[in-house]
Amino acid sequence: MSKIFTTNSEIIQMVQDNFGHTENYLVAMKHNGFIKDLLKWFINRLYYAMDSSRQFILYFDHQGIHEKEFSFTDKSKFLLIPWNEVDEFDINDKGNKIIININHLGKKYSYIVEFNNYLLKGNRERFAHLEKKNFFRER
Repeated sequence: MSKIFTTNSEIIQMVQDNFGHTENYLVAMKHNGFIKDLLKWFINRLYYAMDSSRQFILYFDHQGIHEKEFSFTDKSKFLLIPWNEVDEFDINDKGNKIIININHLGKKYSYIVEFNNYLLKGNRERFAHLEKKNFFRER
């Protein structure tokens, strides 16, 4: 599987193989704020293009957020961000997309989750499910 040719069914299978449940994940892209985007654009257009198109699977459970970047190999493992190490978790709803901001031990991560795309099929329904469950946070 490569990030260019990944299909929705391959993503579902990967989540199923790793977690058993397929309703607790979102497909997201790395999100940079406007100022960071502008700075990266001025510094290097190629870096900007590559960095802003990074795609991730975010799986949520009681342990925390499991993150895996799509890569040219599917051998990479999911990285766990435990809830007890998350200082801040907020969601900014923009209608056809959401922005998830995470502060993990002082480092800020931001992801954009879009709802209108073939690869992202089901993101809206899974987001509604996760929102009802408070993303499995116990706070």
